[in-house]
Amino acid sequence: MELGGRTVVGIVVALVAIVGVVAAVTGGGAGSLTVERVDELPEGQGAVAFANLDPDQRAVFEEAVETGEAVQIPTESARNEFVEPGYVRYDGGIYKTTVTS
Repeated sequence: MELGGRTVVGIVVALVAIVGVVAAVTGGGAGSLTVERVDELPEGQGAVAFANLDPDQRAVFEEAVETGEAVQIPTESARNEFVEPGYVRYDGGIYKTTVTS
């Protein structure tokens, strides 16, 4: 069976649409981030400095701080520092970070 050019284009467009719908329904990201300012680090815990986060991580973190809401994390790699150590030093404070799927 040979497929014509229009058929192939139609199949590709349909697949892209399906992937877009699935991503929209499932959130399409690597989880969501919430932050909570804490007075001090728990004993034995460390914190990553805000300046050491990559640009995507900084943007997600700042949005979570400013809105007080859960913010979608765009990629799996962008969530790493939010999981371990789980604390960020930012603007003179310490924030506990929580990632949920």
